[in-house]
Amino acid sequence: MKEQIFWLILGMAIVTFIPRFLPMIFLTRRVIPEKIRIGLDYIPVAVLSAIVFPTLFFNGEGTFGIQPQFLLAAIPVFAVAWKVKSLWGSVVLGMLIFWGLGFVL
Repeated sequence: MKEQIFWLILGMAIVTFIPRFLPMIFLTRRVIPEKIRIGLDYIPVAVLSAIVFPTLFFNGEGTFGIQPQFLLAAIPVFAVAWKVKSLWGSVVLGMLIFWGLGFVL
């Protein structure tokens, strides 16, 4: 059993490492056009939106339903994230507000 866990962890490490390492090898010596770099700047925002919005507006069954605790935590976080533009700060603030609302609601 321990050997299976070792191979599983090693496989997960390889699968995680390769998609990050290969582009770094192939793109470090090339000049990326400015338009492509500008487009790549939007990827973190798109990924974060794809994670956050379904949680806010859909319940666990896949039907539309606003989650009040999630939405109340998200509104101030969006405002702070817009102003400060700090991903880590936004995540920490969102966790603190969500945790605090858990005591109130």
